[in-house]
Amino acid sequence: MPEKPSKLLPALYGGLIMGAISGLPVLSILNCFCCAGILLGGFLSILFYKNDLTPTSPPLTSADAMQLGALAGLFGALFGTVLHLVMLVAVGNVTNEILLNILRNMNLPPEAMDQIESSLERSGALGLVSIMISLVVSLVIDPLFGLLGGLIGFSVFKPKTTGGQLPPPPVPPARA
Repeated sequence: MPEKPSKLLPALYGGLIMGAISGLPVLSILNCFCCAGILLGGFLSILFYKNDLTPTSPPLTSADAMQLGALAGLFGALFGTVLHLVMLVAVGNVTNEILLNILRNMNLPPEAMDQIESSLERSGALGLVSIMISLVVSLVIDPLFGLLGGLIGFSVFKPKTTGGQLPPPPVPPARA
């Protein structure tokens, strides 16, 4: 019986897409919509895996989809955290700057704006601690939502079976 192809490379590709969406400042907004970027990474890992299947390979199963999605989530959490760290070093905290510009345009009371700015500055001072907390949270959330994305991909790409039964013949119209 032929073996299934390796799940490592499709999961890595899905994880790289997931991490890029999570780690880049503007693309990370996509995750505000029910973790859509993470779901997409799990979904695409199924697509990449399905492309590796041959006609003689065993069919894709839901267990394969869950493994691929969860593994893509682990890769995505690691790659997203590294990419986020690189972006912080390279260009600074772009997300905080965008958030502050939006809040300044909302004409909030000066006291509230001062509180928001001081809390954002304090969070920037705890950079390494916040990165570590973000990594731990991502290592929990990304595999879960990657798994869901994998199951969605399975439902889209699962092998179609007819069950070996033909539909019943049509009923002839009754004569009056």
